[in-house]
Amino acid sequence: MAKVDISGTVLTFALGLGIGAVAALLLARKSGEDLRGDIADGVNDAAHRVSATAKQVRRRAQEVVDMASEQVKDQVQGAVDAGSNAYNAARKA
Repeated sequence: MAKVDISGTVLTFALGLGIGAVAALLLARKSGEDLRGDIADGVNDAAHRVSATAKQVRRRAQEVVDMASEQVKDQVQGAVDAGSNAYNAARKA
């Protein structure tokens, strides 16, 4: 099965979307002040969406790190217990 590079696809889509939005604004019949306002609004909206997405990604990454940390702790504790049991069994023999 082919590996798909999602980040590159999303980046390409976002770049195309941004270029299309700017082209639409530049080709619309509006005054310079209205056009600048529309561009500023679009940039602010995009910045807020990027910020929200970054927060979600950071939160999810922290969840994954926490889950992995718990699994490692469980594995280490299991290994310590097994070693302790083996030591005690060898000592009794």
